[in-house]
Amino acid sequence: MSLAFLLMKPFTFRSNIAIADIAFYAYGKTPEQLIINACHAVTEAMVRRDKIGKKEKIEFSKKSETLEDLLYSVLEEIIYLKDAKQLVFHNFKIKEIQTDQPPYLVKMEIAGEKIDHKKHESHSDVKAVTYYDYYVEKTGDGYKASVILDV
Repeated sequence: MSLAFLLMKPFTFRSNIAIADIAFYAYGKTPEQLIINACHAVTEAMVRRDKIGKKEKIEFSKKSETLEDLLYSVLEEIIYLKDAKQLVFHNFKIKEIQTDQPPYLVKMEIAGEKIDHKKHESHSDVKAVTYYDYYVEKTGDGYKASVILDV
């Protein structure tokens, strides 16, 4: 593992992509780490993650034919839970993952709490993950995802 990878942030927000969108790159040495770091970035785009408690736990699983689609499904689930159940999350734990061959599978346990506008510093109301400039690629040091969120 290179020193540059060890010093790399788990995600970086990108500017000048589109006026009504938030863009970021997520990184990970493994697909698991990539998924978790992308979940952190989506949450941070919505609220200050360090202010979120861990009162409620939810488990879900996603299955897909590609790693790109698997990550997309996980991120959409995080956004759906924010909209449908008014929940935001601090912890993202992968209980099981299969990324050697299709179908790809991830089972996750996430912990968070109901949105409290007095406690949680709101950033943006993320509506969806877009397919514009969306990709997941294997790099020399692991994996990189390019994600743009519709707000």
